[in-house]
Amino acid sequence: MDSTVNERGVSAPRVEGGDFSEAPMSIVEQTLRSQRESWREIADRFSKIGTSEFPHEAPKRIILFGVGSSHHAARMTAFALLRDKLRQRIPVIACPSTSIGTDVIPQKGDWTFAFSHRGGTPVTRQALKVCDQVGAFPLLVCGKDAPGAREIESARMVLETVEMERVEPHTSSVTGAICAVTTLLMGTKAVEEWDALRSIGNPDLDYFRRKAGEGPTAIVGEWEAEWIAREGALKFMEMARLPVRAYGTEEYFHGPRQSLGEYERLWHVSLARDPRNDDLKPEYRIGVFGSTPLAWIPALVELQWLALATAFNRGIDPDGLKG
Repeated sequence: MDSTVNERGVSAPRVEGGDFSEAPMSIVEQTLRSQRESWREIADRFSKIGTSEFPHEAPKRIILFGVGSSHHAARMTAFALLRDKLRQRIPVIACPSTSIGTDVIPQKGDWTFAFSHRGGTPVTRQALKVCDQVGAFPLLVCGKDAPGAREIESARMVLETVEMERVEPHTSSVTGAICAVTTLLMGTKAVEEWDALRSIGNPDLDYFRRKAGEGPTAIVGEWEAEWIAREGALKFMEMARLPVRAYGTEEYFHGPRQSLGEYERLWHVSLARDPRNDDLKPEYRIGVFGSTPLAWIPALVELQWLALATAFNRGIDPDGLKG
């Protein structure tokens, strides 16, 4: 049976006479619309965790790691901590799980956060084991009832975030993990900011469909904006099957810009302090406004919605990657 895209942008079977049935809201859209309520629940729960569950000494270093979206979440969480000017000046390191034990050597006294939504990523589990063996304080950040978490003996604490996502384009689990760790480490300040972020509300999907068009060819950004760009590019790959490239802004000017053809589309996640702001002429610019630790969250959420909008514009089911 042929299919078309209904007025909600959801693929639906065509019926005789040219009409088509009303398909239900996609799982990805349902998840995006509910993630703000997840922030409320997570921030409230993690703000109540007692200090007795942690080592008595302050951490020597905070190390955050993961792979894929989990690595991006770790990077963005690190930038949130670095933006907090009132936080105790404890070194923060973010890296891929594969760097633990090679580029990054955990030590006794470190608090190490392994990000893995399902808790089953082998390299992340191995990195967590390395952290435990050297006497660090290893924590696992994962979804609720994550199937792999029960098998990990090396995690001293399991920090559960959101319900397990039903499709592969992880969105709520990314922001949920960031919400959990920033609340745990920043306390009241993070709770207040997550509450303020919830008040922004959900966007107009039709507006984003007009803005997104066929989506970007490449996304660039610097510092935390680079990791927003990389996570956004991954969402375009997963939802819209669009092979989007992502670079740090300065990296882009040292080679990759030569590969961008005349009709390809550059998007920019822009921080006020990005020295390349005036040099770039992007088709679409996503601004990060404010200097608070989590001021960049709206830009991340905007890219999530733009990826969904692009999938609809391209007639692609965003729920295609199940499980």
